[in-house]
Amino acid sequence: MRLALIPTICVGVSLAAAAAGQGTGRVLTTSDVVQIRIPDHPDLDWTARVEPDGTINFPYVGRVKAAGLTEDDLARKIERRLVELKIIAGP
Repeated sequence: MRLALIPTICVGVSLAAAAAGQGTGRVLTTSDVVQIRIPDHPDLDWTARVEPDGTINFPYVGRVKAAGLTEDDLARKIERRLVELKIIAGP
């Protein structure tokens, strides 16, 4: 059985649990700084600021809308994109 590789999104000092399907965590706004950690893929870890247009730039994926999403929603969105692009294996 494979485990999901849902990224963990950290905003400031608050750590999101990234529980699948719950959409929990803090709602992101412009100027938030997010830390993205991909389990078993430390080479993909990234820190980005939510730009005035509400997006972040994440390597390999490009621009991702972040403002208005919860931390967990953003984590799942990034995971889906990484799986679609075959950068990480899906669940």
